[in-house]
Amino acid sequence: MASDWKIGSDERRRATDQLRSFRTANDGQVAWDTEAPADFTYLFHPHRVLVRAADAASFEGLVAQLGERVLTGELRRDDVSLLDGELVRYVLPERRDGQSVPEVLDFFEENGLQRGAASPDHWVHVAPGGGGGLLCPAIEPQETGLTEPWPPVAPQEKGHEVSVVVVDTGWHPPAANDPRTPWLKGVDGDDELNGPDLRPYAGHGTFIAGVVRCVAPVTKVFVEGFAIGGVGGGGILESDLVVQLEEALAHDPQVINLSAGCRTRLDLPSIALETFYRTRLRKRDCVLVAAAGNDSWAAPFWPAAFDWCVGVGSLDRDGRVSAYSNFGVSADVYALGRNLVNAFPDGTFECNETPDKGDVRVFSTGMARWSGTSFAAPVVAGLIAREISETGSSATDARDAVLARAAYDSDPTIGPLMELRQPYPRP
Repeated sequence: MASDWKIGSDERRRATDQLRSFRTANDGQVAWDTEAPADFTYLFHPHRVLVRAADAASFEGLVAQLGERVLTGELRRDDVSLLDGELVRYVLPERRDGQSVPEVLDFFEENGLQRGAASPDHWVHVAPGGGGGLLCPAIEPQETGLTEPWPPVAPQEKGHEVSVVVVDTGWHPPAANDPRTPWLKGVDGDDELNGPDLRPYAGHGTFIAGVVRCVAPVTKVFVEGFAIGGVGGGGILESDLVVQLEEALAHDPQVINLSAGCRTRLDLPSIALETFYRTRLRKRDCVLVAAAGNDSWAAPFWPAAFDWCVGVGSLDRDGRVSAYSNFGVSADVYALGRNLVNAFPDGTFECNETPDKGDVRVFSTGMARWSGTSFAAPVVAGLIAREISETGSSATDARDAVLARAAYDSDPTIGPLMELRQPYPRP
């Protein structure tokens, strides 16, 4: 790994800190597309390739014809079934000149493979991105002396229960019965197994579930965990994520919140997420809401950049777009994402990232303060769920109604944007 620690930039050091920790958490099965880790734009598995089932025969034929020029052995089709066989995962043998997976795909595309027919298996993270760092949270969690959430609980006098699934790091079960966080009563999910020493990304899913419940109290919330107990450093390969999303559908949700995403090779749409939508989500009345990412750029961030997904950017308390927020194709709407306050496990947390690396934070109030597009997304997910609950409309009609109420604004640096007006008073 290049010695980015010598470079006097907190952003570059932070990105390097995150990437080093992420690679360690995943036994080294993490590669990136640049020499210096702080410059990466996407992360991928060093040996896997994803192909839609419809393109598998042409991919295998081309590898059989030309593979010996770049590969030292046979291409192996993974025996796992993804989305009933609609998505095929391959494992590449070692390369003759040490080529990376993207370089192997470059070779095959130069020799007849349709561009985008095959893809690396990208890492999706609750802290994805590049350049400015991995995290969907823009910062690590901070202590707060506040005892009430912000945004506050918005009273709801009418409406029927709506199912929302938060696909995230897992759930902190004590929060459901904690008198300090009564808005989380009845929330359930996959236990993230917290102890007194809090791991990176602990409480991320619980905090997000709390935001949903504050905006839309009449909701049945389940937290589907994909990085239980900190395993994987808060990340998951896109081919594994679609399995988790498929499991989320078993709860019959009308809204799914995914505060995670990734950049991809050549910024092409994620094959795995596109296949999940085409074969699963498109058939249901269910809306996916996703964080737009925190890299301050307009490059597509998946799944937020898909036209079938509601991508959410972050606003500061004064209504301006947060400096860290992505914009452009990945942000359909912007909502409060700076300095939210909500439920968080008690315990001791040691910061892992520059400039706070080594700082010890003690959480003892059942609450934390956090910032990032991770936390803007559940504001919008909650508003859509509330619209369904109060009007009885379909999920897609509720999505359209919520977005239609957004206020248009203009920023000369990023073009037109929508600022989602908050349904509660400012402090």
